Amino acid sequence: MDTKIFTGNFFENYLSLTHYQTLFAIAALLISFYIIKKLQDKKVSFSLRMFAGLGMGIVLGLGIQCLTGFQKEPLIWMQETATWYGLFGRIFISFIRMLVIPLVFVSIVKVIIDFSGQKDLPKIAFRGIFWLLFTTGIACIIGILLGNIFSLGYTHNTLPIELKGREMTNLVDTFVNLVPSNIVSAMNTENIIGLVIFSALIGLGANRMEKKNPEAIGLFKKLIEGLYKIVMSVTMTIIKYMPYAVIALLSKTIISNGIPAIMEVSGFVLSVYIAAILMLLIHVLLVSLHGISPLLFVKKSVEVWLMGFTSRSSVGTLPLTIATLTERMGVSSGTANLIGSLGSTMGMNGCAGFFPALIAIMVAHMIGIPMDAQFYIMLVIVVVIGSIGVAGIPGTATIAATIVLSGMGLGEYFPLIGMVLAIDPIIDMPRTMANVSGSLTSAVIVDKETGNMNMNIFNDPDVILKD
Repeated sequence: MDTKIFTGNFFENYLSLTHYQTLFAIAALLISFYIIKKLQDKKVSFSLRMFAGLGMGIVLGLGIQCLTGFQKEPLIWMQETATWYGLFGRIFISFIRMLVIPLVFVSIVKVIIDFSGQKDLPKIAFRGIFWLLFTTGIACIIGILLGNIFSLGYTHNTLPIELKGREMTNLVDTFVNLVPSNIVSAMNTENIIGLVIFSALIGLGANRMEKKNPEAIGLFKKLIEGLYKIVMSVTMTIIKYMPYAVIALLSKTIISNGIPAIMEVSGFVLSVYIAAILMLLIHVLLVSLHGISPLLFVKKSVEVWLMGFTSRSSVGTLPLTIATLTERMGVSSGTANLIGSLGSTMGMNGCAGFFPALIAIMVAHMIGIPMDAQFYIMLVIVVVIGSIGVAGIPGTATIAATIVLSGMGLGEYFPLIGMVLAIDPIIDMPRTMANVSGSLTSAVIVDKETGNMNMNIFNDPDVILKD
């Protein structure tokens, strides 16, 4: 039965608003937004708002599908509804992508200049960075393997998209091309690795010139600090609206794709949980190779793992991470504070390791890009280097995925991961657990390597945290 209430080119093609069902669907979305706003006004935690958005997105999407008897082909009013729902999701994604360049630049410069003047800590810092990035590289490889094992994003109807522009490049040229000849062009084309290299050089240059020009470099550091706070403030403001985007993205995907979309994303969820478990096992293996009891390490790490899993915040877990390292594992205060802090802002095994790798593999499958050894090597490099430029805030994984897709030349296909972003609360828990476990592992290994670890404390199974 035709239920059109508006006709004509203006309503059909410009407004995408011709049926009364579309109006009701838009009204339902706005009501959902109102509920999220009330929860926000009542200071309900971000995690609970995300879960609420997840639930409402599922209800909206399945409710609209149910009204049509779960038809395989969406009706016209469903297509219109998906278009309007896409407005909010696409705007959010655009805002996230807009922040990538400034966030990476100020984050990398700040990380470099923060090491200035810490003469007694460089050895610990560089070892810590190595282990954080090394475990992130392992996490990336796990993501690549699982993404291919589960064939994420792959369907038999997948067709190559614009592959003729992707010419084969040898390994030497690949590494040469990492260094940008024009930084403005690199920013414009979202050459993230080039931006990271440039940002690191700026930070190193500032540290070298500090003694000769303390006043000018002091002003520069204050400028970077101010820019960092401003960019982080803008980022947090945008991330605050992620629950709204979750409703729109999830419901739009279900409306457009139906139940198969949910079944497809279930493979991604399973991959994330398996990747997190594998990373915990690798962390335990690494500490055992350094002569540390794996059983005691697990026993003393469980509380931090659970805190990360439930809080979904590496930064929020940081106080417990540092306290556990110093009081229960015998790690020196300097190592625990430095590497614990670094681990909550860079080299995060979950959010910046296996998650963006899974995303990249999924998108490559979706658009039909052939993946060879060069693709995988490049992906590991992009993931590891890109993990330095993320921050330990809610939405970190989304930013990391954006950085990696842009670094792989797939930035334009970011909207394809809308369904994954929509179920973010479900997969953020194991990601964060892997993050904090990576911080614990790196700190313990570094302190053991440098001989600063108090093994008497670590080997005491009954030691507890102080009140």
